[in-house]
Amino acid sequence: MSQDGKPRSRPVGGDDPPSTPDRTATDGESAVDETLPLPPYPPNLGHPRLHFLHQMRDVYDFGEKALLTRDVIRTRLPGEGDVYTLAHPEHAKRVLLTQREAFEKSDDFSIAFGEGLLTVEGEEWRQQRDLLQPLFARDSVMDYADGMVAQIRRRSDRWSDGDRFDLQAELTDMTLDVLFATVLGRELALDGDHRIRRAAERLHDWFVPTSYLLPRWVPTPARRRFRAGKATLQREAQRLLEEKAGDAPTDPAEAEDLLSLLVGLREAGVTDSGMLSDERLRDQMVTIIFAGHDTTTTSLTFAFWALANDPEVRERFHAEVDALDGPPTLDDVDELPVTERVITETLRMFPPVYSLPRRSTKTTVFDGYRVPAESRVILPIRAIQRDARFFDDPDVFRPERWDGDLRGELHDFAYAPFGGGPRICIGREFALLEAKLALATIGREYDLYWLGENDPDGEPPVSPEMTTRMETGQEFVVVER
Repeated sequence: MSQDGKPRSRPVGGDDPPSTPDRTATDGESAVDETLPLPPYPPNLGHPRLHFLHQMRDVYDFGEKALLTRDVIRTRLPGEGDVYTLAHPEHAKRVLLTQREAFEKSDDFSIAFGEGLLTVEGEEWRQQRDLLQPLFARDSVMDYADGMVAQIRRRSDRWSDGDRFDLQAELTDMTLDVLFATVLGRELALDGDHRIRRAAERLHDWFVPTSYLLPRWVPTPARRRFRAGKATLQREAQRLLEEKAGDAPTDPAEAEDLLSLLVGLREAGVTDSGMLSDERLRDQMVTIIFAGHDTTTTSLTFAFWALANDPEVRERFHAEVDALDGPPTLDDVDELPVTERVITETLRMFPPVYSLPRRSTKTTVFDGYRVPAESRVILPIRAIQRDARFFDDPDVFRPERWDGDLRGELHDFAYAPFGGGPRICIGREFALLEAKLALATIGREYDLYWLGENDPDGEPPVSPEMTTRMETGQEFVVVER
């Protein structure tokens, strides 16, 4: 970043940005010069009509190649038209914070999550956020710690030396166990409730590259699976709501789970809006079921992959968790710095949400290029967090990089695995607490060794769907310690 805080151009090849007066300081604050050029298409990706084919083959590779020459580029999708990628932390700050009124959530979110907190805009978002924020504040989330550890141990205690399994699938079941027991007040059967587990997984299917990049009207198998999964979760949400109705405490202090609290607030008449209607609560629950387990699953899967690949980091991690008197408790949470750095570095290299989509509501200017109103805009979180301008050896797993004051030295949006600004992920404290407790609980008892192979660059096989995931079928072996 330059000394004046403005984005600097990428140093690798390509044409120079257009020669224009410096507009970055006032972008969006005055009328935009409509004669400014649109960002160029990347010169190394072939004809724009073929962009979607490259993305369907490998989304990450496409993104890396597209951003080799500059931070602002334009690509094309069928049925969508031009898509604008903004790949500097200062761009992310403007989209998510300082000029957020010029960018709104894309309709992809409403397709998946209805009218939940993740999708609504304006005053309704503010009301929903004000209602839910205290329930996800750090102090409130800490009350779930014991329940989280109980669910983690309930599943991991069944593992035996030499067991082999798809770790991502096993951790998906574990994080769903935690979420349902602590937040929704419903303990899932360890070897059952397959309908719910399968439905939660199917929410990914709307966003698989082979389907997501096609026009919305194309009835792909993935889209049919997605709709079936969403319908199943909505029915389960309605069933849970009916169970709570008439039995939920009206005193928030007496509620044992989030769903009981929300139903109790509704029955106590705390709000006269539609925020706590059955329809809204169903949408909130589908949102929570997906977002509340997927981030932790991804973080833990890649954390165990990284520990299996780095004996020195693994030794420091084991020394820390072995010093505990037993499984981690709430009192131990702030005394696990190595564990925390492992999670922080995992989220840097493998952010669950690898790109944030938005839609522009008015024409704006980035680095001298015009981004028209009503355009699809992408913030490539993974690319920003692996940018060598902000991180030394960005493709190397180095938890120790966080030992000092790196957070204070970084641009606020150079590390943003949970987004940023007012719409930063409301569940980040829940996800971070669960990840830390799960990593420490499992690490005290077991080593998990990956049986797969890294690619030539040392990366694990990944599958960018709605979120970053390891490819299915990647086995780990359990070794008791």
